[in-house]
Amino acid sequence: MRITIYFLSLIILLSGGCIRHNILKQGPYMGVIRIDSNERDMDLPFNMIFAITPDGQKLMQVSNAREVIMINELAVSGDTVFMKFPVFTSEIIAIIRHDSLIGRYYPKGKSAGIWYSFYAIPGVTDRFPWAGLKPLSDITGRWKITENAGTPDSSVMVGEFTQDSNHITGTILNSGGDYRYLEGKVSGNKFMISTIDGAHTLILTADISPQGKMENGKFMGSPNWKSSWTAEKNETFTLPRMDELVKVKPHSPQFTFNLPDLNGDNVLLSDPKFKDKVVVVMAIGTWCPNCLDETVFFRDLYADYKDQGLELVALCFEDKTIESSKPRMERFIAQTGAGYTFLYAGQRGHESLQSVLFNLEGRMAYPTTMYIDRKGVIRKVETGFSGPGTGQHYTEFCDETKKFIENLLAEGQ
Repeated sequence: MRITIYFLSLIILLSGGCIRHNILKQGPYMGVIRIDSNERDMDLPFNMIFAITPDGQKLMQVSNAREVIMINELAVSGDTVFMKFPVFTSEIIAIIRHDSLIGRYYPKGKSAGIWYSFYAIPGVTDRFPWAGLKPLSDITGRWKITENAGTPDSSVMVGEFTQDSNHITGTILNSGGDYRYLEGKVSGNKFMISTIDGAHTLILTADISPQGKMENGKFMGSPNWKSSWTAEKNETFTLPRMDELVKVKPHSPQFTFNLPDLNGDNVLLSDPKFKDKVVVVMAIGTWCPNCLDETVFFRDLYADYKDQGLELVALCFEDKTIESSKPRMERFIAQTGAGYTFLYAGQRGHESLQSVLFNLEGRMAYPTTMYIDRKGVIRKVETGFSGPGTGQHYTEFCDETKKFIENLLAEGQ
């Protein structure tokens, strides 16, 4: 109800925009994205800060817990603001009305034609300002989350949250990775948490029962990506390891690929560049936030070990053609700074993934990663990726992977 009042106030400002000059002021804003007009109780709030540097560059900082996203592709033309998130293709186009914004969020870029309503109010630093009750519970801890219970789509996940007064941060892990940095609050017996990173737009809400369980949970990532969920505290519940979900098929031929790079030249695993090297092959999508986290990790790993015989190859599953995929791939490579090999692997989808990774079996997610030794033998396969938003899980993964790579590099020397 309160969020509707905020939205109506913006409409009033819009209709009265001629009363005084429209100015985008420096400072904090509360942005809101209306993912589904039929479910206004699931409007997604997030925190923004607009700043102008001493040399005149305009910046918008978007934050989710410990994550800070700097939007430097920002332009103001008349009373219109254009903002494009880094790495991914999402963008915001909004009109300045007084010192507020009202417009559209394009999750796949304006050219895709899909948009959600957006507005932003200045001076608001609370992520959920319409929820101001004293919290009745402390949800700090590890939770077993059951999604879509009793349906064919039922699954289990792990939620890890930290609460300070009414403020909460944390993440949710599933078999494909994690939901990255989540931030929100507990108000009375209500749980609410959200994130926006240019790829994800996620909001989760739930009621906290007197018994300490989460009930009547609602999840929304898009008008077509919704679910119900419940949760209960469980400090010992774990998910299967990501290197246990996908295996090499028995008696399968040795893995290889023959795919084009961005210049249109075909690259083969048998090329001299990879001969007698340890090769890590990643099936990714430049649209995938978990793939972004993995790319940043391997970018740094490659810098440390490439002189010792490590090569990395990203097989990118994108649009139907390399021509339409090329701009997105180039943007991803440039903005992540990844200096290893990127190849176009075909259209996004499980059929393409299974066709290219022909010697693997199991439920593959993006990313799926193969570790190949100097003799061309696949020594380990992982599917999914849990990034820095998962805290200790990510730290343990980094340590284990570096040791595994070092051991593979040491073999045969």
